[in-house]
Amino acid sequence: MEVSFYNILQFALIGVVVGFLGGFLGVGGGIILIPLLCYWAFPSMNISPEVIVHLSFGTSLAIIIPTSLSGSFAHSRVGNVLWRVVFQLAIPGIPGSLLGSTLAAYLKGPLLIKLFALLLIVLSVLMLFQKKEVEESGEFLSPPFFPTLFVGFLVGVFSGFFGLGGGVIAIPLMTRFLGIPIHRALGISIAFVFFASLVGTAGYIFNGLGQPNLPSFTLGYVHLLGWLLAGVPSIFLGQWGAGLAHRTRPLRLRRVFAVLLLLVGIRMLL
Repeated sequence: MEVSFYNILQFALIGVVVGFLGGFLGVGGGIILIPLLCYWAFPSMNISPEVIVHLSFGTSLAIIIPTSLSGSFAHSRVGNVLWRVVFQLAIPGIPGSLLGSTLAAYLKGPLLIKLFALLLIVLSVLMLFQKKEVEESGEFLSPPFFPTLFVGFLVGVFSGFFGLGGGVIAIPLMTRFLGIPIHRALGISIAFVFFASLVGTAGYIFNGLGQPNLPSFTLGYVHLLGWLLAGVPSIFLGQWGAGLAHRTRPLRLRRVFAVLLLLVGIRMLL
């Protein structure tokens, strides 16, 4: 399989878009990455349909690693990352991510896509109907210890399973059930996403080793060339997106995020 100049441009553009959205929404960009890889970039490279969904999930997680690292630094500079909460989420999230990526490796691609789409729709509805008071600024108390551990494990499983990095799950759970304001949740999420995506990527690499029909430039279910071409621009755009998120009203930020989830989920179902 040859990689054309058009494919190089595709991955570079994906890196720009995903880097900005990852920093702006605190989600690592996976909700956009997977549809772009699965329905645009990889089909144009004539990759076998047998592996295209799993390859999209694994490559998505790999691209999210530099995006989330860049975004977490930007959010940390403005004080939106509470590292104690990040580590409380990450400790159970790491085994959860390994479990999720292993489970996904044994499911068929079409089923994974339908589950992914339904997940996005449910989450978008939850965020659209969330009470406004959770987002208001003011005195913030640390979330309870054991519920935080449970959320971390749950986010880790979903992260590894759906190739998302985990922010798409972590943000609504943190704001709705742990009472964390949206801007703080964005910062905590993007920092946690780094750990979850790192472990989830390892799971997709391991479970994809030796699989038939994989194209060139792959390591397991990770397309290395796509990871490099999209990951580099995502680092710089993640900084810009995080800076813009800090200057945006919380209610507007939540609605942008929720509507984006809803549209992508409906499009993938149809």
